[in-house]
Amino acid sequence: MVKYLTLNNWLKLFDTTIITKRDFVTNYVVKTNSKVVTLKEVIKKKKLTNTEIELLYFVFVKNKITYLTNFYNKSLKINDDLHFKNINLSLNNSHNPQYKNIIRNVYFKELLLETKTDISNVRPFLEVIYDLFNNNIIDYKLLTPSAIELFKKNSFGSVLSGFYFRSSILNPVVIYTLSKKHLKGKKLFTPTLGWSSYMYGFFNNDNVDEYVGTDVIKSVCNNTKNIATKLFPNKKIDIYCSPSELLLKNNNFTKKYKNYFDIIFFSPPYYRLELYPGSKQSTNMYKTYEEWLEKYWENTIILCNYVLKKNGKMAYIISGYDKITSFNKDMNKITKKYFKYDKKMVLNNKNIDFTKHKDTNEIIYFFTK
Repeated sequence: MVKYLTLNNWLKLFDTTIITKRDFVTNYVVKTNSKVVTLKEVIKKKKLTNTEIELLYFVFVKNKITYLTNFYNKSLKINDDLHFKNINLSLNNSHNPQYKNIIRNVYFKELLLETKTDISNVRPFLEVIYDLFNNNIIDYKLLTPSAIELFKKNSFGSVLSGFYFRSSILNPVVIYTLSKKHLKGKKLFTPTLGWSSYMYGFFNNDNVDEYVGTDVIKSVCNNTKNIATKLFPNKKIDIYCSPSELLLKNNNFTKKYKNYFDIIFFSPPYYRLELYPGSKQSTNMYKTYEEWLEKYWENTIILCNYVLKKNGKMAYIISGYDKITSFNKDMNKITKKYFKYDKKMVLNNKNIDFTKHKDTNEIIYFFTK
């Protein structure tokens, strides 16, 4: 059974006690990359004014319940109607953001805390919030001049979203749009589950009646099946909890699904840009980029070739990975060994980005078997 996070339970995760300004200045500390110092020391070193101290006290203490409530209502509150009705089709990941909320709600810990990045000095979003509201620890970035200037404009949420890491989610509306306009078929396979968003987007299309997918995170496997059963009881679903690159070793799977699917769709890991929890993740199993390409990516593409029908369509979404400039080229080169390249399309995504830890443009590549 799927458990949704309520506003009350969200607020219970935090210490919402309102302390005095004096206790704030006395008890809080500031965490840098190498050490922890008292807030008093930072105030003295930065020569913060009384007005600035009052602002910080308001943002970090007095306003925290309002911030947490607003964050829940914007990013975690689930729509009353979870089925798409009269929705405008869009390939912009930022349009219709409310339809991401069911995914964010179910996986808030995985997305906001447990998924990390190898980009230096970019901490998980929820880790920073826990420190700030529960442990009296302020991350040093929140005391930079640029952050304080944004606080003056009532932009605390923008600072948190821009400075810290939140795992990306593909909007189910984008997936729904792809299924209506570009990836038409009844039977779908995905080599990752995409935090259940692939199933949710495709199953909102009445023409899709069967979904099969695999992932290595057990909670995602269970939740995907449970959400599907609850919201789409008349549709067929089959979930495997296995690395995609090893799934061809499963005899039950190979016997059922050879040349079976009309469509394959997924957004694979961007190598080490997002580091997901679990020992079976490809970035944990394969230690070098070259090994990852060979043992994860190529074997996953071989799997896709095995299960897709002749003339079936495959599409995946990837973006640039700054540490490896040939990332997209390398992945597509392998794919072209097994599939015919058709076209590409750009997703233009709006993103608050102060630290440059995300590329706001992602590309959809389309292939035919």
